[in-house]
Amino acid sequence: MRHPLAAVALLLGLLIPCAALAQQNPPEPILRVAIDPPRVVVGQAATLRIDVLAPNYMTAPPELPDFQVRNAVTRQLRSVNENEQRDGVSYAGVRFEFAIHPQEPGSYAIADQTITIKYAAEPPATREATLALPPIAFEAFIPDAASALQPFLAARNLSIEQTVNRPSDQLKTGDAVTRTVTIKAEGIPAMLLPPVKFAAIDGLKLYPAQPSLQDKTDGRTDVLSSARTDSGVYMLEKAGDYVLPPIDLRWWNTGAQSIDVAHLDPVTLHVEANPAAGAASSIGTSGARRSWGALRDVIADRWKSIALVLLALAGLGWLMRRTIRAIVARYRRHREAYLRSEAFAFSELRRAARHGDAKAVYFALLDWLQRFEPVAPQHTLEAFKAVAHDAALDDEIGAVERELFAPSAGAARWSPRRLLRQVGGARRNLSRRARRHEHTRLLQNLNPVGPSSTTSFGRPKPAR
Repeated sequence: MRHPLAAVALLLGLLIPCAALAQQNPPEPILRVAIDPPRVVVGQAATLRIDVLAPNYMTAPPELPDFQVRNAVTRQLRSVNENEQRDGVSYAGVRFEFAIHPQEPGSYAIADQTITIKYAAEPPATREATLALPPIAFEAFIPDAASALQPFLAARNLSIEQTVNRPSDQLKTGDAVTRTVTIKAEGIPAMLLPPVKFAAIDGLKLYPAQPSLQDKTDGRTDVLSSARTDSGVYMLEKAGDYVLPPIDLRWWNTGAQSIDVAHLDPVTLHVEANPAAGAASSIGTSGARRSWGALRDVIADRWKSIALVLLALAGLGWLMRRTIRAIVARYRRHREAYLRSEAFAFSELRRAARHGDAKAVYFALLDWLQRFEPVAPQHTLEAFKAVAHDAALDDEIGAVERELFAPSAGAARWSPRRLLRQVGGARRNLSRRARRHEHTRLLQNLNPVGPSSTTSFGRPKPAR
């Protein structure tokens, strides 16, 4: 009996230190990072894969950085749950994937990033760990065969299409024609697709609209499809024949490794004079004739008084020629300044609203925004709505746009009175905000706070 007992004691003596050692060195989380490919064409995706595994199971989703990289667009792809056995320990975790699209050629790096996880180290006890990611680097380049592309655009597939919205088949001066161009691509985000440049044409006034960007990722394959839509509204100001020029977009086909060209045909417009405008002109001419006849009658009846007034004015002009010139010049300057002012543009918007013409109101609104400083530097409807933060204003502007550009009128009709009330309220609020900001800035300039300056006599001058 003595020898078996000794063997058991020896075995227990060996197992106890092993168990203590296992408790002192519990299994740690596992972090694996890879990027593929390490060298990618500008605009195409380098895929960042991150495996995060923890002993037993995680008690909360991992806290990841957003992996935003300068001069690149990052978007998160799908995540997949993982399970793994290592040295007799069960690990559970998640694989995360991010697509990084570089916008320029050069080297890109991700460094000094951490991931925080919470896991059941000894269930149900929870432990928190912060894992440091190793430095990640990749390179973006432009193929030599595509070095002449300006701008450089790479995609797996790309197409371009256009629609032309005309109010009728017979165009007249005063009508508006909208040219809409949509670029569709695969493998590149919409924000990397180039803007369409609409040509300015004499006789047509161009109003570019805000672009529309759309991205869609296939849930099974992670293939990215994107679309960019640009629109330009041409106001037909003069009668004649016009051609909206063709549009060619040269791009790098990553599959064929060659340059392709997407083409849009030109658009021809035949614009006739508006009879209504001609009728208004003839009415104005006949009215002018009647006014001239009445003026002749007045002159015949009161020619003596008129002659005295003219002589007095002539004498005054001879004596005060310089003064009159200065007054006239000053008046012209003030008049020209007023015609270029924001107040004049807003008065034109009011006048258009009183007539109830949606087209005239919309373009008067665009003209006014070009002079309204609180929406600088964009001076667009989108910038106006963004700084105003007024849902009612957004609704009224949207109603006008639907009235003009929607295929069919919706249930909610636009109201000139409501639109002018919302725009006027936003104008007052934004102007007051701008004045307060300017007043604060002037006070700071008048009362600087900082280290004391030195006077010309060499003595320190305290800051005010």
